[in-house]
Amino acid sequence: MPASRRPGCLRLLFRAALVLVALALGAIAWDVWQLRALQPPDDRTFEGFLRAGRRGNPVIDKEGGRLYLIAPYARTVVPRWEPPVYEFDRSGRLVNWMSSGDSTKGMLLDAPVRWRGAAASVDEARAWIRKN
Repeated sequence: MPASRRPGCLRLLFRAALVLVALALGAIAWDVWQLRALQPPDDRTFEGFLRAGRRGNPVIDKEGGRLYLIAPYARTVVPRWEPPVYEFDRSGRLVNWMSSGDSTKGMLLDAPVRWRGAAASVDEARAWIRKN
């Protein structure tokens, strides 16, 4: 009676399943690592963000008295529809932030960060904070 090829096929299927599970876990771990990098630095001021090497596009809302820092998208496997947004008050202190602008609530306050205003340079944002 010829030997069955079934044990070899099962081993191959099991190995393929293990590789797929390892890839899925790796993708999740990558996303978690990238999203954790979005957390604010210990110095939660606009200047603290700049000293920590954070990059982004400042937006000044003069009427609302807010400064927003629109950060670059996190490089995640799962797509993000909106960039991370950090909201600062007139003194330059962090008020709220969201890892993705499409969230319904912020990470510090139970309200979403809805940025508006005019684009500004980092120097203009610093001058706006000093003036207030």
